[in-house]
Amino acid sequence: MKRFLGLCLFLASLWTMTGCGMVHESYQAVAEKSHQVMRWYEAPGGNLGKTVGVAYLRNQSGYLVPDFESTYTTELIERLRAEGGELRILSPQDPAAPEMLRRVPLNPNGGIDNFDLALKARQNAINAVVVATLIDVRDRRQEKGLWWFKDVYDYIDVTLDIEVYDSETAAKLLDERLIHSFEADMPLHSSNQPASQTLPAQVLEELSSILPRAARMIADAAVVHPWVGFIREVSQRRVILSAGADSGLQAGDVLEVFDNSRIIQGANEIHYFVPGLKIGEIEVTAPSAGGVEARILSDGPIWVGCSVKLKE
Repeated sequence: MKRFLGLCLFLASLWTMTGCGMVHESYQAVAEKSHQVMRWYEAPGGNLGKTVGVAYLRNQSGYLVPDFESTYTTELIERLRAEGGELRILSPQDPAAPEMLRRVPLNPNGGIDNFDLALKARQNAINAVVVATLIDVRDRRQEKGLWWFKDVYDYIDVTLDIEVYDSETAAKLLDERLIHSFEADMPLHSSNQPASQTLPAQVLEELSSILPRAARMIADAAVVHPWVGFIREVSQRRVILSAGADSGLQAGDVLEVFDNSRIIQGANEIHYFVPGLKIGEIEVTAPSAGGVEARILSDGPIWVGCSVKLKE
């Protein structure tokens, strides 16, 4: 009888570890397929395509990874493009890409200069900038199993920071720290071997497995934010926007103009733009790759740097 009860308990535990997991995986698959439909349904700004610039993925883990920047930035961009929708993804490897994507502006403390980044993004018709950083890779030991089946296993935690900066406000649309844990084929450090200076192939494979999730989060954050353009030039009753025809703007589109000149200082002397009141309207007359031209419809003053949004 005791053997029978023990067998029942073991089978119940096995079902809990496997059966429930299968149900959870099925639920996750359905959720991931449906969330994209809701994402594009809720996206504001009509059919205007937002431009997302992706900076080189940075490695601050302390481990050497050959061709880290080019390899994993390319992979992240591929994942982002696979998300579909109206996002235009700008790669730092593109010859026409601005320098800010190849070398992110930093403040005197070594952190990202969000304000300068936003200014440069505006000048290049970029709505949001992605900065991803491999922060840490470390060993961890953990007990696993039930009752007398318990044993100690080696795990590795990979930490990836994902930040998305908004060009309109210089604030973050997304600030997430992804920690991915997996059972290690071999620990990074052991008592009888010197510390490794490079990451093993298993860690690099697991790093790649985080990128689809990171891409979904980036796309979600960028899509639900309204499309915003900026006035680059003003000449009498005409203006030129930093956005090009690839944004989807067409002749006859009416845009509302907003004062975007107020600046506030937050904690740690970090500066942000404050979206201001509506000050006028413009109508698109000549979309082109180099910049969309529009005529001023309102009577009040409009100046370089004002933000514009599609009139609903």
